[in-house]
Amino acid sequence: MKRHYGLLIAVLLLLALALPLAAQEEGPPQVGQRPDAPEYALHGPYWVGTMLIEAETEFHPTKIQILYPALNPDGVEEEVTYPHDYWTDQGDLPVYGHAIEDAPPDVEHGPYPLVIFGHGLNAGRYESTYLYEHLASYGFVVMSMDYVDNFATAGMVPFETIFYTRPQDISWQISYASQLTDTGGMLQDAIDLERVAAVGVSQGGLAALSASGARFNFNAFRTACSQNPQIGQLALTLGGGNLCTDQAALVDGVEHGMVPLAGLDSVPEGMWPSWTEERLDAAVYLAPTSIFFGRDGLHSVQLPTLMIGGTVDAGVTGPPEVNFVQAHDALGSSEKALVMFSDAGHFIYDDDCAAMPWAFDLAITWYCSDPVWDMDRAHDLINHFTTAFLLDVLKGDEAAHAALAPDAVSFPGITYEAEGF
Repeated sequence: MKRHYGLLIAVLLLLALALPLAAQEEGPPQVGQRPDAPEYALHGPYWVGTMLIEAETEFHPTKIQILYPALNPDGVEEEVTYPHDYWTDQGDLPVYGHAIEDAPPDVEHGPYPLVIFGHGLNAGRYESTYLYEHLASYGFVVMSMDYVDNFATAGMVPFETIFYTRPQDISWQISYASQLTDTGGMLQDAIDLERVAAVGVSQGGLAALSASGARFNFNAFRTACSQNPQIGQLALTLGGGNLCTDQAALVDGVEHGMVPLAGLDSVPEGMWPSWTEERLDAAVYLAPTSIFFGRDGLHSVQLPTLMIGGTVDAGVTGPPEVNFVQAHDALGSSEKALVMFSDAGHFIYDDDCAAMPWAFDLAITWYCSDPVWDMDRAHDLINHFTTAFLLDVLKGDEAAHAALAPDAVSFPGITYEAEGF
């Protein structure tokens, strides 16, 4: 009898020790936002961890949300409440996400490629949490930080400061990531700085374009305006107006204001100097503002690119035919893809209203919804294309590469074109 008790105790001890390992080996549920999610919209093989870091760039103090492949020995659910801490008169407004706060990083399977995420104009680090959580589940480390024009400083930062500092801050983030992954860093041995991409939405897309090689050419913008003033039509959600006509002074101010910031003596006659970040290997532009570069300025981009836009999105400047389709065509990349959402507006890239229910109380549901697209469906498709692209160009994933071939893409409401896939 004692022998049986001893055997039972031994079995129970083995089970107790094995449970955390089993939970980790089982991995997270492979599901998407909706049951019809395409392949790369399903949750990846890694658990997702998140941590918040306070730092200071060359230009401003900031907070950085980092998402990374994590260990989950206790098998806890990926649930986190991010503090939307920009509007002090409202207190912290929760953004509900799917990650494990301060989970230990999974360094055994690392190091992982780095993805720098850039938020839109006057937004913040919690803008597209579904996307960078998803990328972390596929083995990427994502840094999403507050840029100088975040919610807390909305309307207070000159556009020339935004245009200039954001590309420089992308470079700063890559350098800062090297500190995090060095010996003794918070993510020691977790980040591969030889494989880096920038992902930006709206104004963040403009910064990603600049950092990946695009060169400003405000004279090309003025020439385009003289030929077709409608290219400067602003989105109604941004108050309407036309950048080519009634707000031309804004462009003049940006141009002249950037001269001292860039250390120049005068306004360049044509294209501005390149602010290319040579450590970038790829870029994803979500509804980018591309109209200030001109065709020649955009052609300077040579690295692999993915651009995603909506056909009724005027963005900061439109129309989409110019801002996305023609811009994609002008890129000098030998590997490039364009995804267009039919009848989609500017905010399909942001978190949905379920993630930030206070949007109803503040009457800003336009910020977390789309008049036509179901946000879960849109997010599944954005996750699918972005993940497949980054797996291909940063990890050499042949299956992901094949998923981006034009004859492999067939989704209702999606127009797709690609070169090099």
